[in-house]
Amino acid sequence: MSAAAIARSVIAAIEPWSDWGVIEIERMQGLTREHSVIGSVRFFDLQWFGLHIGFQIGRTPKEVQS
Repeated sequence: MSAAAIARSVIAAIEPWSDWGVIEIERMQGLTREHSVIGSVRFFDLQWFGLHIGFQIGRTPKEVQS
């Protein structure tokens, strides 16, 4: 293995990976699919050196009153 190939492997291993955007979530108290409520939240994921850190920020949907 050449020095350039080793350097590429090391750089690929330490380069952080991240993702962000908006996802849909369900309210945790939904007992059945008929009563579940879906809402949008923002998220951010970071993976670096084998660690995965993720945040989801937003309001949960209001509870359905039946």
